[in-house]
Amino acid sequence: MDRDTPIIVPEYISAYLEFPEQLGLKRTELARKAGVDLVALAENPRPFTLNEILKLVDVGIRELQMPYGGLAIGQQMRLTCHGMAGVSAMAQQTYADCLQAACRLCEKAFPPFSMQYFETEDTVGIRVIECISLAPFSHFFIESIMVNFKNILKFLLGKEYEPEYIAFPYPAPEYEKIYKRYFNCKIRFNAEHCEFVVAKSLARRELLLANQGIARMAEQDFLKTVPPINLNYLPKKLRLVLIQSVGAFPSLETAARKLGMSGRTLRRQLNSLGTNFQNELDLLRREFAINYLTKSDKCITEIALMLGFCDSSAFSKAFKKWTGESPREFKKNYGQMDKFRKQAFEKEWKTMELDTEA
Repeated sequence: MDRDTPIIVPEYISAYLEFPEQLGLKRTELARKAGVDLVALAENPRPFTLNEILKLVDVGIRELQMPYGGLAIGQQMRLTCHGMAGVSAMAQQTYADCLQAACRLCEKAFPPFSMQYFETEDTVGIRVIECISLAPFSHFFIESIMVNFKNILKFLLGKEYEPEYIAFPYPAPEYEKIYKRYFNCKIRFNAEHCEFVVAKSLARRELLLANQGIARMAEQDFLKTVPPINLNYLPKKLRLVLIQSVGAFPSLETAARKLGMSGRTLRRQLNSLGTNFQNELDLLRREFAINYLTKSDKCITEIALMLGFCDSSAFSKAFKKWTGESPREFKKNYGQMDKFRKQAFEKEWKTMELDTEA
Protein backbone atom coordinates (compact mmCIF):
# COMPACT_ATOMS: atom_id res chain seq x y z
CA MET A 1 0.00 0.00 0.00
CA ASP A 2 1.48 3.33 -1.06
CA ARG A 3 0.13 6.11 1.11
CA ASP A 4 1.35 9.18 2.92
CA THR A 5 2.72 8.55 6.41
CA PRO A 6 3.52 10.87 9.33
CA ILE A 7 7.03 12.31 9.51
CA ILE A 8 9.36 13.15 12.39
CA VAL A 9 10.54 16.70 13.08
CA PRO A 10 14.37 16.90 13.09
CA GLU A 11 14.72 18.39 16.60
CA TYR A 12 13.16 15.30 18.11
CA ILE A 13 15.84 12.90 16.90
CA SER A 14 18.97 14.98 17.47
CA ALA A 15 20.09 12.68 20.31
CA TYR A 16 19.56 9.65 18.08
CA LEU A 17 22.21 11.07 15.74
CA GLU A 18 24.63 12.53 18.28
CA PHE A 19 24.93 9.52 20.61
CA PRO A 20 26.35 6.99 18.07
CA GLU A 21 28.94 9.60 17.07
CA GLN A 22 30.03 9.99 20.69
CA LEU A 23 30.74 6.25 20.77
CA GLY A 24 32.85 6.33 17.62
CA LEU A 25 30.29 5.62 14.89
CA LYS A 26 30.86 8.56 12.55
CA ARG A 27 27.79 10.20 11.14
CA THR A 28 29.04 9.70 7.58
CA GLU A 29 29.37 5.95 8.23
CA LEU A 30 25.95 5.79 9.88
CA ALA A 31 24.45 7.62 6.91
CA ARG A 32 26.16 5.37 4.35
CA LYS A 33 25.11 2.11 5.97
CA ALA A 34 21.56 3.31 6.60
CA GLY A 35 21.17 4.86 3.17
CA VAL A 36 20.05 8.19 4.65
CA ASP A 37 21.59 11.46 3.44
CA LEU A 38 22.50 13.13 6.73
CA VAL A 39 24.85 15.65 5.09
CA ALA A 40 22.01 17.20 3.12
CA LEU A 41 19.88 17.21 6.26
CA ALA A 42 22.57 19.10 8.18
CA GLU A 43 22.72 21.77 5.50
CA ASN A 44 18.99 21.96 4.90
CA PRO A 45 17.06 20.48 7.86
CA ARG A 46 13.86 18.70 6.90
CA PRO A 47 11.58 16.24 8.67
CA PHE A 48 12.62 12.58 8.68
CA THR A 49 10.39 9.81 7.40
CA LEU A 50 9.66 7.01 9.85
CA ASN A 51 11.44 4.59 7.53
CA GLU A 52 14.62 6.71 7.69
CA ILE A 53 14.49 6.75 11.49
CA LEU A 54 14.12 2.97 11.68
CA LYS A 55 17.05 2.45 9.30
CA LEU A 56 19.28 4.72 11.41
CA VAL A 57 18.31 2.92 14.63
CA ASP A 58 18.88 -0.48 13.03
CA VAL A 59 22.41 0.42 11.92
CA GLY A 60 23.26 2.13 15.21
CA ILE A 61 22.25 -0.84 17.37
CA ARG A 62 24.06 -3.36 15.17
CA GLU A 63 27.26 -1.35 14.76
CA LEU A 64 27.56 -0.36 18.42
CA GLN A 65 26.31 -3.77 19.66
CA MET A 66 24.12 -2.05 22.26
CA PRO A 67 20.76 -3.80 22.68
CA TYR A 68 20.05 -1.31 25.49
CA GLY A 69 20.77 1.65 23.21
CA GLY A 70 17.34 3.15 23.85
CA LEU A 71 18.20 3.62 27.53
CA ALA A 72 21.55 5.21 26.70
CA ILE A 73 20.10 7.60 24.11
CA GLY A 74 17.24 8.56 26.43
CA GLN A 75 19.89 9.64 28.93
CA GLN A 76 21.32 12.02 26.30
CA MET A 77 17.98 13.61 25.43
CA ARG A 78 17.11 17.01 26.87
CA LEU A 79 14.05 19.23 26.67
CA THR A 80 15.71 20.97 23.72
CA CYS A 81 15.32 17.73 21.74
CA HIS A 82 11.60 18.48 21.71
CA GLY A 83 12.07 21.98 20.29
CA MET A 84 9.36 24.52 21.10
CA ALA A 85 7.15 21.70 22.40
CA GLY A 86 9.72 21.22 25.19
CA VAL A 87 9.77 24.94 25.93
CA SER A 88 5.99 24.96 26.23
CA ALA A 89 6.02 21.93 28.53
CA MET A 90 8.59 23.30 30.98
CA ALA A 91 6.83 26.70 31.14
CA GLN A 92 3.52 25.18 32.32
CA GLN A 93 2.15 26.09 35.75
CA THR A 94 2.45 22.67 37.42
CA TYR A 95 4.07 19.34 36.65
CA ALA A 96 0.62 17.89 35.91
CA ASP A 97 0.14 20.66 33.33
CA CYS A 98 3.57 19.74 31.91
CA LEU A 99 2.49 16.12 31.42
CA GLN A 100 -0.71 17.23 29.71
CA ALA A 101 1.30 19.49 27.38
CA ALA A 102 3.58 16.55 26.57
CA CYS A 103 0.53 14.50 25.59
CA ARG A 104 -0.79 17.31 23.40
CA LEU A 105 2.42 18.22 21.64
CA CYS A 106 5.11 15.54 21.69
CA GLU A 107 3.01 12.95 19.88
CA LYS A 108 2.72 15.45 17.00
CA ALA A 109 6.51 15.56 16.81
CA PHE A 110 6.72 11.74 17.00
CA PRO A 111 3.40 10.42 15.61
CA PRO A 112 3.97 6.65 16.07
CA PHE A 113 3.02 7.12 19.72
CA SER A 114 -0.21 8.46 21.15
CA MET A 115 0.08 9.84 24.69
CA GLN A 116 -2.81 9.93 27.13
CA TYR A 117 -2.85 11.81 30.44
CA PHE A 118 -4.67 10.08 33.30
CA GLU A 119 -5.32 10.47 37.02
CA THR A 120 -6.18 8.08 39.84
CA GLU A 121 -6.99 8.89 43.45
CA ASP A 122 -3.29 9.13 44.37
CA THR A 123 -1.36 9.36 41.11
CA VAL A 124 -1.00 11.20 37.81
CA GLY A 125 0.61 9.79 34.70
CA ILE A 126 1.07 9.43 30.98
CA ARG A 127 0.07 6.32 29.07
CA VAL A 128 2.03 5.75 25.85
CA ILE A 129 0.33 3.73 23.08
CA GLU A 130 2.14 2.59 19.94
CA CYS A 131 -0.27 3.44 17.10
CA ILE A 132 2.13 3.06 14.19
CA SER A 133 4.39 0.01 14.29
CA LEU A 134 8.03 0.59 15.28
CA ALA A 135 8.93 -3.11 15.33
CA PRO A 136 11.38 -4.56 15.88
CA PHE A 137 12.54 -1.42 17.70
CA SER A 138 9.47 -0.67 19.83
CA HIS A 139 11.40 -1.35 23.05
CA PHE A 140 14.19 0.97 21.90
CA PHE A 141 11.87 3.96 21.49
CA ILE A 142 9.88 3.24 24.65
CA GLU A 143 13.11 3.00 26.64
CA SER A 144 14.42 6.32 25.32
CA ILE A 145 11.14 8.12 26.03
CA MET A 146 10.80 6.77 29.58
CA VAL A 147 14.38 7.70 30.51
CA ASN A 148 13.80 11.12 29.00
CA PHE A 149 10.60 11.62 31.02
CA LYS A 150 12.45 10.66 34.22
CA ASN A 151 15.28 13.13 33.53
CA ILE A 152 12.83 15.93 32.73
CA LEU A 153 11.04 15.26 36.03
CA LYS A 154 14.31 15.71 37.92
CA PHE A 155 15.25 18.80 35.89
CA LEU A 156 11.93 20.52 36.57
CA LEU A 157 11.34 19.50 40.20
CA GLY A 158 14.68 18.43 41.67
CA LYS A 159 17.10 15.48 41.66
CA GLU A 160 15.60 14.05 44.84
CA TYR A 161 12.28 13.21 43.19
CA GLU A 162 11.45 9.89 41.53
CA PRO A 163 8.45 8.54 39.60
CA GLU A 164 5.96 6.45 41.55
CA TYR A 165 6.55 3.70 39.00
CA ILE A 166 7.27 3.11 35.31
CA ALA A 167 5.44 0.30 33.48
CA PHE A 168 6.51 -1.52 30.33
CA PRO A 169 4.12 -3.66 28.22
CA TYR A 170 6.65 -6.43 27.61
CA PRO A 171 8.68 -8.99 29.60
CA ALA A 172 11.88 -7.96 31.36
CA PRO A 173 14.74 -7.97 28.81
CA GLU A 174 18.02 -9.80 29.25
CA TYR A 175 19.59 -6.51 30.37
CA GLU A 176 17.02 -5.90 33.14
CA LYS A 177 19.78 -4.85 35.57
CA ILE A 178 20.59 -1.90 33.31
CA TYR A 179 16.96 -0.73 33.60
CA LYS A 180 17.38 -0.53 37.35
CA ARG A 181 20.52 1.56 36.93
CA TYR A 182 18.83 4.08 34.65
CA PHE A 183 15.47 4.33 36.41
CA ASN A 184 16.19 3.74 40.10
CA CYS A 185 12.46 3.52 40.84
CA LYS A 186 9.74 0.85 40.86
CA ILE A 187 9.54 -0.86 37.46
CA ARG A 188 6.70 -3.05 36.20
CA PHE A 189 7.15 -5.42 33.26
CA ASN A 190 4.39 -7.29 31.41
CA ALA A 191 2.07 -4.40 32.23
CA GLU A 192 -1.15 -3.81 30.31
CA HIS A 193 0.09 -0.37 29.23
CA CYS A 194 3.31 1.62 28.98
CA GLU A 195 3.00 4.21 31.77
CA PHE A 196 5.03 6.91 33.50
CA VAL A 197 3.40 7.67 36.86
CA VAL A 198 4.07 10.13 39.69
CA ALA A 199 2.39 10.85 43.01
CA LYS A 200 -0.46 13.35 42.71
CA SER A 201 1.12 15.52 45.40
CA LEU A 202 4.24 15.80 43.24
CA ALA A 203 2.23 16.52 40.10
CA ARG A 204 0.60 19.50 41.80
CA ARG A 205 3.92 21.21 42.49
CA GLU A 206 4.41 24.50 40.68
CA LEU A 207 7.31 24.59 38.24
CA LEU A 208 10.14 27.05 38.82
CA LEU A 209 10.09 28.02 35.13
CA ALA A 210 6.31 28.50 35.01
CA ASN A 211 5.26 31.26 32.63
CA GLN A 212 1.86 30.91 30.96
CA GLY A 213 2.66 33.55 28.32
CA ILE A 214 5.81 31.74 27.20
CA ALA A 215 4.03 28.37 27.33
CA ARG A 216 1.25 29.62 25.09
CA MET A 217 3.54 31.30 22.55
CA ALA A 218 5.90 28.30 22.41
CA GLU A 219 2.97 25.98 21.73
CA GLN A 220 1.72 28.21 18.94
CA ASP A 221 5.20 28.41 17.39
CA PHE A 222 5.58 24.64 17.62
CA LEU A 223 2.27 23.93 15.91
CA LYS A 224 3.29 26.18 13.01
CA THR A 225 6.27 23.88 12.32
CA VAL A 226 4.42 20.56 12.53
CA PRO A 227 3.86 18.93 9.11
CA PRO A 228 0.10 19.09 8.37
CA ILE A 229 -0.16 15.31 7.99
CA ASN A 230 0.97 14.84 11.61
CA LEU A 231 -1.93 16.94 12.87
CA ASN A 232 -4.68 14.85 11.36
CA TYR A 233 -3.38 11.44 10.29
CA LEU A 234 -6.59 9.47 10.04
CA PRO A 235 -5.24 5.87 10.04
CA LYS A 236 -3.43 6.59 13.32
CA LYS A 237 -6.57 8.05 14.91
CA LEU A 238 -8.63 5.07 13.73
CA ARG A 239 -5.98 2.65 14.98
CA LEU A 240 -6.14 4.24 18.44
CA VAL A 241 -9.92 3.77 18.53
CA LEU A 242 -9.46 0.12 17.56
CA ILE A 243 -6.65 -0.51 20.07
CA GLN A 244 -8.85 0.82 22.86
CA SER A 245 -11.58 -1.61 21.80
CA VAL A 246 -9.61 -4.88 21.56
CA GLY A 247 -11.98 -7.75 22.21
CA ALA A 248 -15.05 -5.78 21.09
CA PHE A 249 -14.00 -3.97 17.92
CA PRO A 250 -16.48 -1.30 16.76
CA SER A 251 -18.24 -1.24 13.42
CA LEU A 252 -17.21 1.33 10.82
CA GLU A 253 -20.17 3.52 11.78
CA THR A 254 -19.37 3.33 15.50
CA ALA A 255 -15.67 4.08 14.90
CA ALA A 256 -16.65 7.02 12.69
CA ARG A 257 -18.83 8.48 15.46
CA LYS A 258 -15.94 8.20 17.91
CA LEU A 259 -13.80 10.10 15.39
CA GLY A 260 -16.46 12.80 15.03
CA MET A 261 -17.51 12.04 11.46
CA SER A 262 -20.03 10.05 9.48
CA GLY A 263 -19.33 6.53 8.26
CA ARG A 264 -19.44 7.79 4.69
CA THR A 265 -16.79 10.43 5.42
CA LEU A 266 -14.53 7.91 7.16
CA ARG A 267 -14.85 5.49 4.25
CA ARG A 268 -14.09 8.21 1.69
CA GLN A 269 -11.06 9.59 3.57
CA LEU A 270 -9.57 6.12 4.09
CA ASN A 271 -10.06 5.32 0.41
CA SER A 272 -8.19 8.51 -0.51
CA LEU A 273 -5.22 7.16 1.50
CA GLY A 274 -5.32 3.82 -0.31
CA THR A 275 -6.85 1.80 2.52
CA ASN A 276 -10.21 0.93 4.06
CA PHE A 277 -11.73 0.13 7.45
CA GLN A 278 -11.51 -3.66 7.13
CA ASN A 279 -7.88 -3.45 6.06
CA GLU A 280 -6.95 -1.32 9.09
CA LEU A 281 -8.86 -3.69 11.39
CA ASP A 282 -7.14 -6.74 9.90
CA LEU A 283 -3.70 -5.11 10.16
CA LEU A 284 -4.29 -4.58 13.87
CA ARG A 285 -5.76 -8.06 14.38
CA ARG A 286 -2.79 -9.65 12.63
CA GLU A 287 -0.32 -7.63 14.74
CA PHE A 288 -2.05 -8.58 18.00
CA ALA A 289 -2.37 -12.21 16.90
CA ILE A 290 1.34 -12.54 16.13
CA ASN A 291 2.26 -10.85 19.42
CA TYR A 292 0.00 -13.21 21.37
CA LEU A 293 1.33 -16.29 19.54
CA THR A 294 5.00 -15.36 19.98
CA LYS A 295 5.03 -13.64 23.36
CA SER A 296 2.29 -15.25 25.46
CA ASP A 297 0.96 -18.65 26.52
CA LYS A 298 -2.59 -17.92 25.41
CA CYS A 299 -4.32 -20.77 23.57
CA ILE A 300 -5.65 -20.42 20.01
CA THR A 301 -9.29 -20.25 21.11
CA GLU A 302 -8.56 -17.55 23.68
CA ILE A 303 -6.69 -15.44 21.11
CA ALA A 304 -9.53 -15.88 18.61
CA LEU A 305 -12.13 -14.60 21.07
CA MET A 306 -9.91 -11.71 22.21
CA LEU A 307 -9.61 -10.57 18.59
CA GLY A 308 -13.36 -10.67 17.97
CA PHE A 309 -13.61 -13.93 16.00
CA CYS A 310 -16.62 -16.16 16.64
CA ASP A 311 -14.43 -19.27 17.06
CA SER A 312 -10.91 -20.64 16.54
CA SER A 313 -11.80 -21.94 13.08
CA ALA A 314 -12.65 -18.45 11.78
CA PHE A 315 -9.48 -17.07 13.33
CA SER A 316 -7.31 -19.82 11.83
CA LYS A 317 -8.77 -19.19 8.37
CA ALA A 318 -8.05 -15.45 8.62
CA PHE A 319 -4.58 -15.97 10.06
CA LYS A 320 -3.61 -18.37 7.26
CA LYS A 321 -4.76 -15.78 4.74
CA TRP A 322 -2.55 -13.15 6.43
CA THR A 323 0.60 -15.24 6.92
CA GLY A 324 0.31 -18.41 4.82
CA GLU A 325 0.38 -20.58 7.95
CA SER A 326 -2.13 -21.73 10.53
CA PRO A 327 -1.70 -20.24 14.03
CA ARG A 328 -0.45 -23.59 15.32
CA GLU A 329 2.13 -23.94 12.53
CA PHE A 330 3.20 -20.34 12.98
CA LYS A 331 3.76 -20.73 16.73
CA LYS A 332 5.71 -23.98 16.24
CA ASN A 333 7.96 -22.54 13.50
CA TYR A 334 8.63 -19.37 15.50
CA GLY A 335 9.61 -21.40 18.55
CA GLN A 336 12.28 -23.23 16.51
CA MET A 337 13.99 -20.00 15.36
CA ASP A 338 17.16 -18.72 16.99
CA LYS A 339 17.34 -15.21 18.45
CA PHE A 340 18.68 -13.51 15.32
CA ARG A 341 16.18 -15.16 12.99
CA LYS A 342 13.38 -14.09 15.31
CA GLN A 343 14.56 -10.47 15.21
CA ALA A 344 14.79 -10.55 11.41
CA PHE A 345 11.36 -12.17 11.21
CA GLU A 346 9.73 -9.55 13.45
CA LYS A 347 11.24 -6.79 11.36
CA GLU A 348 9.93 -8.37 8.17
CA TRP A 349 6.35 -9.13 9.19
CA LYS A 350 5.82 -5.72 10.74
CA THR A 351 6.59 -4.06 7.40
CA MET A 352 4.19 -6.26 5.42
CA GLU A 353 0.89 -4.73 4.32
CA LEU A 354 -2.44 -6.42 3.76
CA ASP A 355 -4.10 -6.12 0.36
CA THR A 356 -6.88 -3.54 0.19
CA GLU A 357 -10.01 -3.64 -1.85
CA ALA A 358 -11.19 -0.69 -3.88
